[in-house]
Amino acid sequence: MAHLPLILFDIDGTILRSGDPTHARSVRLACQEFFAIDATAPIPAEVDLSGRTDRRILITLLAAYGVPPEQSEPRLPDLFAFMEDYVAREMGQLRERLLPGVAELLDELVARDLALGLVTGNLARIAEAKLTAAGVWAPFTRHGEIIGGFGHASVERNDLPPLALALATRALGRPVSGAEAVIIGDTPHDIECGKACGARTLAVATGRFGLDALHAYAPDLLLPDLSDRAQVMDFLLGVSC
Repeated sequence: MAHLPLILFDIDGTILRSGDPTHARSVRLACQEFFAIDATAPIPAEVDLSGRTDRRILITLLAAYGVPPEQSEPRLPDLFAFMEDYVAREMGQLRERLLPGVAELLDELVARDLALGLVTGNLARIAEAKLTAAGVWAPFTRHGEIIGGFGHASVERNDLPPLALALATRALGRPVSGAEAVIIGDTPHDIECGKACGARTLAVATGRFGLDALHAYAPDLLLPDLSDRAQVMDFLLGVSC
């Protein structure tokens, strides 16, 4: 059985360099396929994609194109399936997109048999496709059940960590609270969702937000990236379990 703390990773901008074109293309093509919106149309300036769930991105983007939520929401399962199938089919190799220190950190976490999971705005099969293409899916599948909160579940990122905690409780055979978890991410939304469930937060400036911007949200630990493995491990293992 894996040991606590439960370490929950964001993906884009945290594990992998953000800006994956295949995932972004799947969103545009899904909007075109189901709502006849030109896939080459520019994304309206008011649509904020960073740190958002795929559910929120689709609802917000379609609303900006004139499709209200009451029309888009009933079709979301179809859009999700289209996106997941597209990304699984079209995703190339992503090993070169791994951010500094990630592979080595995951190796050490596996060696120590710590509980790992994901809190990501990605749909579940898109998360799997990305991490498989980067060669780092295996650390998240060692104990059978995938522990995670994924982007189909809610428009609010704060709703995702409790889902991961519930899955961890089932997978580990004992209650797992937010106080026994750490969320690692690169946006203010990652920090805020961690605080909302009582988890500690580790923020890295490897995405769109720099150190100063992330500092304003008071993560428990703020680093340029995950390359200082000793410092990261000291922080992770200092969490009360």
